[in-house]
This record gives sequence, C-alpha cells and structure tokens, in this order.
Amino acid sequence: MTDAVRGIQARLLHAVGAGGGTARLAEAAAGAASAELDAALHDLESARVLEPCRDGTLRCGAHGSPLSAAVVERLLDTRWCGRPVEIRAEVGSTNDVVLERAVAGARPGLCVAAELQTEGRGRRGRRFDSRPGLGVWSTTHLDAPPDPADAPRLSLVAALAVAAAVEELGGVRPALKWPNDVLLRGRKVCGVLVEARSVGGRVYPVAGIGLNVHHRAEDFPPEIRDLAGGLEEIGGRRQDRSRVLATVLRRLEEVLEEDRAGALDLPARFGALDALRDRPVELRERDGVRTGVARGIDAEGRLRLEADGRVTPVRGGEVTLRAAC
Repeated sequence: MTDAVRGIQARLLHAVGAGGGTARLAEAAAGAASAELDAALHDLESARVLEPCRDGTLRCGAHGSPLSAAVVERLLDTRWCGRPVEIRAEVGSTNDVVLERAVAGARPGLCVAAELQTEGRGRRGRRFDSRPGLGVWSTTHLDAPPDPADAPRLSLVAALAVAAAVEELGGVRPALKWPNDVLLRGRKVCGVLVEARSVGGRVYPVAGIGLNVHHRAEDFPPEIRDLAGGLEEIGGRRQDRSRVLATVLRRLEEVLEEDRAGALDLPARFGALDALRDRPVELRERDGVRTGVARGIDAEGRLRLEADGRVTPVRGGEVTLRAAC
C-alpha cells in the first residue's frame, strides 16, 4: 500500500472521528485522486474498518471504531493527564509533535494521537508501523521528575500504567517484557517509548504509547503474526478506541502520581507481571551479546542480570528469551 493511500485512509478515519461517528465522503476525500481513493476505501471496507453508505456518508464498520477527541474528553476524569487531548489525521511522529510543543511551553498532560505516523519509531530506532484505524498511537507530555536520576524509571512506570489499562479493558492479565512491552498471552499488544528533550537546564519527557486494538492476525506482516496481537481479538471484548485512550490516560495519571508520592514499589509491581523473571535470556547491547538469567528489576528500573554467579544491573539493551541449557 502506498503512502498516499494510507494518508487518504487517515483523513477518512479522522473525519469520521471528528464527526462523531460519521462523515461525508465527498468532504473527507476532497482533493484525493480517484484511483487512490478507491484503493483506500477498498482496503478499509474489506477489513471492515470503515463502511461507505449509500447516502454518501462513511461510518465505522464491524472491526473499527472512531477516535474522537470530544469523546475522550467526555470520558476523562483526570486532573491533568490528557488535558488537552488532540487527534490528528497524520503526523510524522507524535513523540516529535509533543516534544516540540512541550519545549514551546505546553503544560504536562498534553496528549496528541494520530491515525497515521509516517515517521513513527520504536525502541533502538526501529520504524513503528501505525496502520490507520486499527490502534491508538499517542504521546503524552509528562511532568519531569524532581530528581533527574529518576527519569529512566518513567518507561517502566508508563508500561505499568498501560498494563493496568489493558487488563481493565480486555479482562486478561497482561505481562511485561522489560523494559516496556505489554504482552497478552505471550503476544505483544503495546510498546512504550519514553523520550526527553533537554533545553536550558529543563527536561521535557514524553511517553509514546502504541496500542494494538482492532488488529487481527492478518493485519500484521507474516514475520510477526505469531508475536503480535490486538487487544480486541485476544481479550474477546469489543473495543472502542476513544474509550481505550481515555482509560490509558486515566491509568497513566494514577501510576505517575503514585510514583511521585513515593508510594510505588517499582520492583514489586513490575515483578508481579514480569515475563522474563528467573528465565534464561540473551541481552544484545551495542558492544556485544551477553547471556544470563533475568532476576527482576531494581528500584531504578534496571534489569538485574545474573551471570557467572554475579548479578549486574543493566540500563538498556534488547532482551530475548533463550532456550534453557
């Protein structure tokens, strides 16, 4: 599928969300080339994400739901997280948008979500695929911790918040793969990327959260179909993307405030969901590969890797399970 077709899909879906669940096709697709519009509609209709109606309107299909800022705001009961919330049709990266806004003076709590990211990224510089209409791709501006040394904890704190939201919405207890992947029944449904920009001695952290919602197996590339999943399919519950985002924002505020108050036992809370604990792992770092046994995390959010009878804290790297010897 071409970038132009995906861009049209993002515009159509954004119009439906902004219109409260329906949109006029002619207005939403204004200026689109007919061949590309046909391709965009055919793909969305085949996936049952959007449904063109005979009266010239669009509405969500059986495997879709609108993403609406007005609905998210109506559902929110937070004090600051998600205030405000903005939904865009297409951006380069929601992390970049919010980082720029934060440096320019936006208050913590600003959340920007998009139907499509053309330059979305995951950990270690990987490209993040955000197919329009299927997930919730958002970034929220976080308040900087009083102690800059606590900043690395934010990735794990955010992952805990998403895990709580996923369990509430899907009814299935998730697992966490250090440092910030959320798994349901062994399949990744969400990744968290916390980044920060430092300007004039101030740190501006943001949490990018990509959550698969309506995805089915066929919506993933063949090489990751056994590894990735969608909240709706795995949990067996119909999901609404606006409610999903509102729930994530509420849980994010809860866990962040608990942590700021010094009431969050990060090793214990993360350990209760730890998918790697006491299992043999392979750690890929920039300068090589290490093997050992994962022994949970420490208070700073570092992985405790046991090898040759010693436990070493690890700040970063790519961890995979390996077969036991």
